[in-house]
Amino acid sequence: MDAHEASKRPISELIVVDTADRTRLGPFSRHVDDVPLVVYDHHPAPPEAVALPTGRGLVDRVGATVTLLVRELRRRDDPLPPELASLALLGLHEDTGGFSYDLTTPEDHDAASWLLRRGGTLDLVRRFARGTHGEEHQAFRTRMLGEARLEEVAGRPVAVSAFEWPRYLADVSALANELLELQRADAALLAVRMGERTLLFARSAGDAFDVGAALREAAHGGGHPGAAFARTRTGLDAATQAALEALARHARPPLRARDLMSTPVRTVSPEATVHEASRLLLRYGHNGLPVVAPESKADGEDAAAAVVGVVSRRDLERALQHGLGRSRVAGFMGTPAVTATPETTLERLESLVAEHGVGRLPIVEEGRLLGIVTRSDLLAARHGPYAGEDDPAGRILERVEAQAASPLKVLKQALPEGARLYLVGGSVRDALLGASLTDLDLAVEGGRAAPLIDALAAATGRHHARHDAFGTASVRLPGGLGVDVATAREERYPEPGALPEVVHSDVRRDLARRDFTVNAMALRLAPGPARLLDPFGGLADLRRGVLRTLHPLSFTEDATRIVRGARLAGRLGFAFDEETGAQARRALGEGRADAISAERLRSELEATLREPVPSRALAMLEDLGALSAIYGLAYPREVLAELDALRDAARPVPPAAYLLAMLAPLAGEEVDDVVERFHLPARRAAQAARIRALLAGAEPTDETLDALGREGRSVVEAHGQPHRERVRAFESLAGRRRLRGRDLLDLGLTPGPEVGRILDEVARARRQGRVDGFDDELALARRLVERAHGPDERRNDPT
Repeated sequence: MDAHEASKRPISELIVVDTADRTRLGPFSRHVDDVPLVVYDHHPAPPEAVALPTGRGLVDRVGATVTLLVRELRRRDDPLPPELASLALLGLHEDTGGFSYDLTTPEDHDAASWLLRRGGTLDLVRRFARGTHGEEHQAFRTRMLGEARLEEVAGRPVAVSAFEWPRYLADVSALANELLELQRADAALLAVRMGERTLLFARSAGDAFDVGAALREAAHGGGHPGAAFARTRTGLDAATQAALEALARHARPPLRARDLMSTPVRTVSPEATVHEASRLLLRYGHNGLPVVAPESKADGEDAAAAVVGVVSRRDLERALQHGLGRSRVAGFMGTPAVTATPETTLERLESLVAEHGVGRLPIVEEGRLLGIVTRSDLLAARHGPYAGEDDPAGRILERVEAQAASPLKVLKQALPEGARLYLVGGSVRDALLGASLTDLDLAVEGGRAAPLIDALAAATGRHHARHDAFGTASVRLPGGLGVDVATAREERYPEPGALPEVVHSDVRRDLARRDFTVNAMALRLAPGPARLLDPFGGLADLRRGVLRTLHPLSFTEDATRIVRGARLAGRLGFAFDEETGAQARRALGEGRADAISAERLRSELEATLREPVPSRALAMLEDLGALSAIYGLAYPREVLAELDALRDAARPVPPAAYLLAMLAPLAGEEVDDVVERFHLPARRAAQAARIRALLAGAEPTDETLDALGREGRSVVEAHGQPHRERVRAFESLAGRRRLRGRDLLDLGLTPGPEVGRILDEVARARRQGRVDGFDDELALARRLVERAHGPDERRNDPT
């Protein structure tokens, strides 16, 4: 029975494996919206993907669909016969190219291990994986290699072999891998005419090309960025040409020095002393400096003359060991300087570093020093967190432009020549998480922030703020989007707890001053193409759901990062990684927070209490020991959780309620100490005292509840019944006229203790619902007054 006949029969469920592309389902495609659908696929989402059902099947970016099926089998603890385990091993090896494709993941290796433990053997893999070795296949291989040629596609080498074969031959796809490996190209295209069809096999090394997208466009094929296949009736030459043209459109531009370099560059004059150069290296944390001609600006950011050498930390340290600190740098620099141009490719930069044994390459154009590329930059480019997988830059850019295309266009047009514009910090993080952007955080490298914001404010007619001393500027656009632009800068802390000293720098060092790795990513917006900078592994931590500091002394330098981290973790549902948690506890144990001003600490606490769900951050602070160590506050877990439950748009819980909840369990003198130290409003101590009294059994009079304010009453409510009932009865009459002492005097009651007793009785009736409104209260009061006066006085009562 063929597919067309099968598709005409009644279908109760459709299970799709190894694709989510509607166009590859043939006659079954018309059923995907009508019957229950199960999908198991490891490929990137195609342009015409089926609507993936919730909770049915698995779609995930791993090396093989077999890995997803193994995941499902393990979850269900289903038995697997050894012969099926062996067959699954063959499929796993085929999909991952024997675990050599760049999209192979650790889970693929783990799936192979599980299959072997279930009795699978490698016999089928040896016999069938990566093609066969029969005479016809050997002849095919010889023909393929004989027809092979290298072509340049989008500036990259592509191995191409195109020829006709007299009859259909199965299992030749693995030979495309050999074509790629033997030709040492960035991609390979094997095009073979068999009968009336042309078969196209494409492979990519690393992330140079997205061959899956290319063959989908050229011949309605399928696959993923590293491997793809298509079948077409188009002739051999036309199909080959179409595939090469599509490859050019789906090529990642080769990385060049201008994509990797840092700017501005710290430099030193050859006339500077070894002592002076060493101080510069220590101050900025560099391992070397370009040496520029005397007429250039020494220790500057705008060096314009020729680079005459490069001096390294190692050579300067040796000079200092020999007592040569007053000697000139010219005597210890490496000459001639090994430089490159902005257009030098990554491969050539790597060759220069290897050939000359240098750790940094000044980037020079027409005698002007534009930037510098270090060995670390090259390693990050070659082995970055998304090497071998889709660069997330396009995903970020798509989300940002969906919300801010117009302002970005204005900023790019205002960007001076040679400068770069980056999306940085929390904006990158939130875009990767798919969150809506309320602010656009940008950094400009090689230029100033103020002119960009000036241009945006002029284009939108909005007022803007400039802080020239800090190199920052901001504007709030119509619709509420905030745009903040900062000149890329770096910081150094003169001592723990002090505010940092700020100097202009490059974006990589700007990222290095951030608190956590997930906030230390940047997306280059201009000049294009967009590229993600992730020097500290923030993308991996984002996927793991953890916060990790950039260096072990992060909390020692600034202990407020502990509070900010807890706030961010609570908002994102993240946790501190193990080492970061240990660093926080160590900094608290050493009293690092004591060096920070009370104003800064109070500001961080207030920001935490304004979070949508403050208790999450407070729980993390308690786990670290920070609530007590920094603020001296208690942690009533159940009360804080109940405050979360009470949050309601109609009856909001003020942020101060969480503060009062943590103050109330403390003794009076402890509350006074906290209020005094952090300059809190004096009424907080009085409110905490009233809450303690009510919870100890004091009568909740209207005056007491009124004095507590909404924040204090929320804390009382959070202690459960009957406190909640009393508060809600009080608030249900808010704004309505209530019985007062003057009303009792008008009824003829003599001033004295009896006034208070009757008012309390009426308030009790109000809370219990026995009176409704002022008229009822007045009637009850009249009866109570009559009872208090006695019969003789009642006869003389004018009312």
